[in-house]
Amino acid sequence: MTHLLSLAAAVAGEPPPGMKYFGADAVLSPYVYVFYAAFFVSIVFTPVMRTVATYYGIIDNPDNLRKMHRQPVAYLGGVAVFMGWLTGLATTQFLGVHRPEPEFPAHVTVNFAIVAGACVIVVLGLWDDVFHIRPRAKLLGQATAALTLLASGVGDRSAFIFISPVQNRLATLFPTMRMIPESHWVVAACSAAFVLFVVIVCCNATNLLDGLDGLCGGVTGIIAFGFVFLAVNFAMVSGAINANEDAVRVVLGLALLGAVMGFIPFNFNPASIFMGDTGSMFLGYACAVMIILFAQAGGHLPKWFLASIVMFALPILDTSLAFVRRWVNGRPLFSADRHHFHHQLVARGFSVKKTVMLSYGLALGFALLGGAIVFVRTRYAVGIYIVVFAYIIVAAYKMGMVHERSGVTVRKPLRDGVAQAPAAPLDPSTVLEVQDAVAGARAGNGHY
Repeated sequence: MTHLLSLAAAVAGEPPPGMKYFGADAVLSPYVYVFYAAFFVSIVFTPVMRTVATYYGIIDNPDNLRKMHRQPVAYLGGVAVFMGWLTGLATTQFLGVHRPEPEFPAHVTVNFAIVAGACVIVVLGLWDDVFHIRPRAKLLGQATAALTLLASGVGDRSAFIFISPVQNRLATLFPTMRMIPESHWVVAACSAAFVLFVVIVCCNATNLLDGLDGLCGGVTGIIAFGFVFLAVNFAMVSGAINANEDAVRVVLGLALLGAVMGFIPFNFNPASIFMGDTGSMFLGYACAVMIILFAQAGGHLPKWFLASIVMFALPILDTSLAFVRRWVNGRPLFSADRHHFHHQLVARGFSVKKTVMLSYGLALGFALLGGAIVFVRTRYAVGIYIVVFAYIIVAAYKMGMVHERSGVTVRKPLRDGVAQAPAAPLDPSTVLEVQDAVAGARAGNGHY
C-alpha cells in the first residue's frame, strides 16, 4: 500500500510526509563508481586468469561435435568476472546513500547472503570446470545458494507479488474473506519455492546459453544494463521508503554490468578465454538475485518484476525450447545437444559473429520491451507480452526449432568402374539415419 500511496503522490506532485523523489542523476551518480571498480578489476584480471588456466591446464578442448571452437581455449574467465563483481560491491563501503537519514546506515548495506550464495555458485562452477560433476550435483549446489538467500531474508516475501492481486480480486467477490498478510506462512512457503525456482532456472539458462564466443557475456551485459535502468527508475518513484534497498538494486546492477563489460573484449570471437560454468552460472545467479529483489520490492505493483522477466527472456526462451525439444523427441531432459537457438542459426548459414550479433539484437529488443512497461499500465503490458511471446513460440515451431529433423540417406552397393558422388555436407541440426537400399524399398512398400 505504501508504494501505491507514493506513486499516487508522485503523480499529484505532492510527496507525502517522510517521502522524497529523485531524478535519475541523483540516484545513479553516488554509485557509478561501483561500475568503474568492477570494470577495472575484471579487465585487468581476465588475462591473469587466462595465464593461470593455461599454466595449470584448465582448458576447454574442441570435441568436433558440440563445441564450435577449433583450438584449446583457457577457462577461468568466470573467476575474473566474479572478482570484478565482488570488488564493485566492496566499493559501496566508501559511498554514501543517495538519501542519508540519521536512523539508517550512512553506506549501502548489501546482505551478506547474496555474496555467500555467489561464492557457493562460483565454487560449484569451478569444481565442474576442473573435475566435471553430474547435473544433479549442480542442481543441489544451486538449491543451496537459493536456501542461503532465504535464510537471511532475501526473497522471503517475494511470492506476495502473486498472492496479493489474486486475493484482492477475491475480496471484491467475497467481502468477508480473510486477507493473507505478507508475514503469513503461506507467503513464506510460496516465496521459498519461488526463490528456488528462479535461482535454478536462471543459473541453467545462462549456462545453456554459453555456447558461442561472447554470447552469454554480451547478452547478460545487455540484461544488466536493463536491470540498472529498472533499479534507477524504481528508486526515483518509490518515495525512498527504504533508500538502502533501492540502492542495493542499483549497486548490484552496476557491479554486474561492469564485471561483464570488462570480460567481453577477451571473450568475443575469436575468444582467448572462456568463462566456463563458473562464469555462466554466476551470471545466472546474479540475474536471479535482481529478479527476486524486484519481486520483493513490487508488493502490489508487479511492473518492475514483469519487466525484469522480459529482459531475461532470451535465456529463458532458449532453455524452454531446449527442454520442450528434448521432451518431444524422447530424449533425456538434461542431455547435451547441438540444437540450441544459436546452434541452429549457425546451421542455417550464419557465421559465429553474425549469430552473436543477432542474439545481441534480440536481447536489446527484449530489454527495450521490458523497459517500456514502466510507462504503461500493467494490464496493457501483460497483453502485449502475451502476444509477443505467443508469436515467438509459433515462429520457433514453424522454423523447425522444436522437432529435430531426421536426415535419411540410402546406402547402395559399390559398382566397379562407377564413380561415387561425394557425400553432401550434413546439417548440424539434423539426426542422420543410414538405411540399406533393400530395407528402404521394403519400408517404402510397407513390408518388414
